Amino acid sequence: MYYRYWDDSVGRARQDKRAGTQSHSSLLIGMILVDAGFILELLLRAYSEGLRAENDLIFAKSGTIHDLKRDLMLLENQLPFFLLKKMYKRALKCNPHYPSFLHLTCHFFSHYYNQSISIDEVLSPNNPHSSEYRSNLEDPKHFTDLIRTFQQPYSTIHKQQQCGKWNILRGNTHFMNLISFQKLEVSLNTCLFDIEFDENNGELKIPPLKVDDSTESFYGNLMVWEQCYYPNDTFICHYIFLIGYLIKSAEDVSILVRKRILIKQLGSPIEIVAMFNRLCKYINVGTENRYLSLFMKLNAYNAVPHHSWIAILKLEYFSNPWRGVATIAAIILLVLTMIQTICALLPLVSKHM
Repeated sequence: MYYRYWDDSVGRARQDKRAGTQSHSSLLIGMILVDAGFILELLLRAYSEGLRAENDLIFAKSGTIHDLKRDLMLLENQLPFFLLKKMYKRALKCNPHYPSFLHLTCHFFSHYYNQSISIDEVLSPNNPHSSEYRSNLEDPKHFTDLIRTFQQPYSTIHKQQQCGKWNILRGNTHFMNLISFQKLEVSLNTCLFDIEFDENNGELKIPPLKVDDSTESFYGNLMVWEQCYYPNDTFICHYIFLIGYLIKSAEDVSILVRKRILIKQLGSPIEIVAMFNRLCKYINVGTENRYLSLFMKLNAYNAVPHHSWIAILKLEYFSNPWRGVATIAAIILLVLTMIQTICALLPLVSKHM
């Protein structure tokens, strides 16, 4: 039954998967059925414990399901979303005891969700404020596309940030030099991409980013997909490029870890620097960038001389407690030396008077 049903859709599947024209239809349909059947059963078991076997090999070990989720979001492992959705509807025939395929998928990949509004609120038809964002979720190309939509800043659906050419940085300018004059603070903002600069107190707020062994694969896949399919809306590339400019050395990583901006779960700081260098390698710097206004504010703040002087003083002489203590001790020693010199000169001055 499923074989005959999919025979009508194989042309579209070939187009979405870019399959070769020489591939035999029956082999392609068979491959899709096996893969799709496994994926649907996995999603259902993940959604409801009652559907799992007593000694389920996938869910018995916590690491297995994590590895499967990571594999299912890889760009090379994608099946067209519409095929999975049709097969799910065909199998369950709109059984009211089961959720919609979109709800099922969002539940499975919920740990990739990156918004201040909950996924249940987004999927609720009674929430008019999330209707536009919900429409973006309802017809993704595949799982990678859905996860990218999970990452898309919800606020920019209603209010687009100022964009422009990334031409603020010139030559070998180190981005850390632009922000070193400011106070780096971790932001409590839920959306990872909402980086803010407070011009009144020179505070740059960055939401925390967890870096582990899946970070490079996760962002690498999303970046490749959005550069191919969303070349005018590469917000993930913009973010990674900005973080890449923050992280140029192991010392930069240590600063961000100390400020709790980076939650490090991956090796040494050097490995993190190398990872972001690899991610940034193929990003087009000349593309439109959503962080243009942020750079303009940073440059304007640094153009005020006393902001730079105070910041350099803090950076060079009070960057950590030990350096601060050493600086204070040196100042005290200098003052005492000056007092001693003055006291030694006073009798000589008195004699001449």
